[in-house]
Amino acid sequence: MFEHPSTRPVSGSRPGRARRRTALAAAVISVAAMLAGCADFSTESPTFTVQPSLTPPQANPSVPDPHSSSSAPTSPSTSQSSAPSTAPADPCTPTDPAVIAACLDAPWGLVVLPDGQSALVGERTTGRVLSIAPKTEPVEFAKITGLDTTGGGGLLGLALSPSYDEDGLVYAFVTTKSDARIIRFGKDVAPKAIFTGIPKGSTRLGGRIAFARDGLLYVATGDGGDNVVAAKKDSLAGKILRLDEFGKPAGENKSKTAVFASGLTDPSGMCTLADGRIAALDHRASADVLLPIVEGANYGKLSSSDALWTWKHAQGGAADCAVGDSQLANTSLTNQQLVGVTMSAQGAFTGSPQVLLDKKYGRLLTATVGGSGQDQLFWMTTSNKDGKGKPVPADDRVVVLPAAAGGGEGGPD
Repeated sequence: MFEHPSTRPVSGSRPGRARRRTALAAAVISVAAMLAGCADFSTESPTFTVQPSLTPPQANPSVPDPHSSSSAPTSPSTSQSSAPSTAPADPCTPTDPAVIAACLDAPWGLVVLPDGQSALVGERTTGRVLSIAPKTEPVEFAKITGLDTTGGGGLLGLALSPSYDEDGLVYAFVTTKSDARIIRFGKDVAPKAIFTGIPKGSTRLGGRIAFARDGLLYVATGDGGDNVVAAKKDSLAGKILRLDEFGKPAGENKSKTAVFASGLTDPSGMCTLADGRIAALDHRASADVLLPIVEGANYGKLSSSDALWTWKHAQGGAADCAVGDSQLANTSLTNQQLVGVTMSAQGAFTGSPQVLLDKKYGRLLTATVGGSGQDQLFWMTTSNKDGKGKPVPADDRVVVLPAAAGGGEGGPD
């Protein structure tokens, strides 16, 4: 069974956490259950491309539209009141059980905590890292200062320490005026730079980070708008870097360089495959590609076997990836969708891709998973206030969806 580092179960016996995790999943699954009577099996053309052996999506489940600022339904007691309140609902207090947090500023980094029912979300432009949970006001966990947010930079990817239960440490990819770097911090631990000097261009910054099953930190850097440097082994731009928890180059190359693989352009997504390999979602000229990363490889020019999956820009592209127990899912900013396809532990795909969430919360950016089995959820951030979306008063938000709600040949029915 796939186990993402950020979703490892807490060590020891924690029945209270198990009940809360099940309660969260049950609340969200109740929303998915509502889809049964309103599924919309449309015949519109596919909104993304897949490998030639796969068929186009066949189902487009319809979900209740929470992308509005309308108030929650009134209870019988209030509807019978002779003087009903006319005060508008607070858009920053979610009434939709699928919305975990609202009114965020550019949420980018997102990691699910070991309990499976709470998370940390980073605001790219403010540097705030917030602790979020259902029916709970966001609480500031940490504040990162000294950021340069130009060109889409600032506080980007987040990752939990492999020993988070013991040390409570969080890692982040950030950009400053001089460079991009990896920092480490905790609830009561001041941010500390552990790896510096990553070139920072005015565009194509990359920024995703993840701990793999080997306990090492993988860092995806963009080429800064210069694809020539991406192929140079002496540059940290356009690379997958591999570090230990102290920020030192790890593995066999630790005496030489942190570079694990080269030739990337703008890796905006990163996910751990079921077999333990790290895969990067990289933006190319005409398509976005999911690349299972091999040590020492140069992906400047792709061969036909390099990409595990492909999404054409003209048909929506992809923003980030997440791998559940049996699915590969991707978000799309342009198409405002979460799409999933059944994937085996060996990386083989079965059935056809399914639209799991379609234009209900606007532009979807970050995707990750939390929990396992029937309690597994996809967690997502929206990106509606980026100048390209149509924000509502509740934007931007963190949204969850049961991972078992669709994918492959299935889906709500």
